[in-house]
Amino acid sequence: MKVTSYQELMAEQARSAVRVSGAHHSSWNGRQVAAAPERKVRGAVTWDNTVEYNDEKVNAPIKEMFANARVHNQDAETLQWYREAVKTVFHENTHLLAAEGSDHKDAMQAFKDPSVRALEEGVTEVHSYDNLNRYIDDLGLEEVAPGISSADADPSYRQFTPAARRFTEAIGRDTGLGSEEAVRRLAVVNAEQKFRVAAELLYDNSELPGMVPDQERDASVRRIEAAMKPAFAGVDDLSKLDGDQLRRKSAKAGAAAARAGQDEIRTLKQQWNMPAPEQQVQRAAGVEQNRGSRQGPAQGQAQDRGAQGRGPASGPQEPMRASGPRGPALPPDLAAAARAGLGGSQPLRSATRLPAAQQGSRRTTTTAGQERQDPGRQT
Repeated sequence: MKVTSYQELMAEQARSAVRVSGAHHSSWNGRQVAAAPERKVRGAVTWDNTVEYNDEKVNAPIKEMFANARVHNQDAETLQWYREAVKTVFHENTHLLAAEGSDHKDAMQAFKDPSVRALEEGVTEVHSYDNLNRYIDDLGLEEVAPGISSADADPSYRQFTPAARRFTEAIGRDTGLGSEEAVRRLAVVNAEQKFRVAAELLYDNSELPGMVPDQERDASVRRIEAAMKPAFAGVDDLSKLDGDQLRRKSAKAGAAAARAGQDEIRTLKQQWNMPAPEQQVQRAAGVEQNRGSRQGPAQGQAQDRGAQGRGPASGPQEPMRASGPRGPALPPDLAAAARAGLGGSQPLRSATRLPAAQQGSRRTTTTAGQERQDPGRQT
């Protein structure tokens, strides 16, 4: 929507932030008030979802911008004044973005955690700073203040932004999403959910989904989330440092948080790669069985003969067959004769002499696989 007045911009500020970010909704309650001068803030969002703006640094420049609408050749200082005021509006409305079923005020307790507060302020500033021209374009402010899109603007929260930027760069690289998309994914949820979303992105783009049971996913994500928080806990204290040292230590904290998440993923992979105790027992039994199957013929035959001497262990023996263990059974009279022949040296009393026409080889044309095995190797 193209706004043409201060009132229109204030009415459209939240909807524009939703359009630019792709968030599900804004938690803004529709109220916008002036911040108390003693608070020394450019803008703020209260836990009842009201937006507050500093009159001197935000409301005054925006009102003047519309009063001087379409005035060309504004000086760089004035355009920067306008641009930084609009960035504050975008920043505060980014705080109000929330996922489906959630609200900005849901994070009130979590915001007491210094790590949660540091990531929330850092990601919000990175997103609003990097996407400010999209916000300006969506509201049509380049037509109101020509040159505002190319004006300079100083970033806020210098202690938080390097940490958030390095953290989201690592998340974007490790997940393949890229840093811009990683920032956006974290910006469109409330403060309580930002570390959780980062952990889910790392988890879902790792090897863990194929290793960890579905019912254990939430617990694994929470472990990754908890591992990343400590590195952000002391970032707010860095505001006491000078510029270069502050940026370096802040960025180091963001990198350490992302690295801690990856370390926890490696730990989870090692744990889920290890077999459960009962599986270890089964594997050990399998090893012993494999050892038995590799015993030499003499040892195997001795064990089989010993087993035969003790009698059948699992039911009666299979009848003797002419063409191997699985061939057709012999007729009863020939089977008895065969058993007698194998059982001792007495002559076969039931044997009869064949006529001349029937004499000759009684061997069948069975293949090698069908020939009867040695009695000591039968199972």
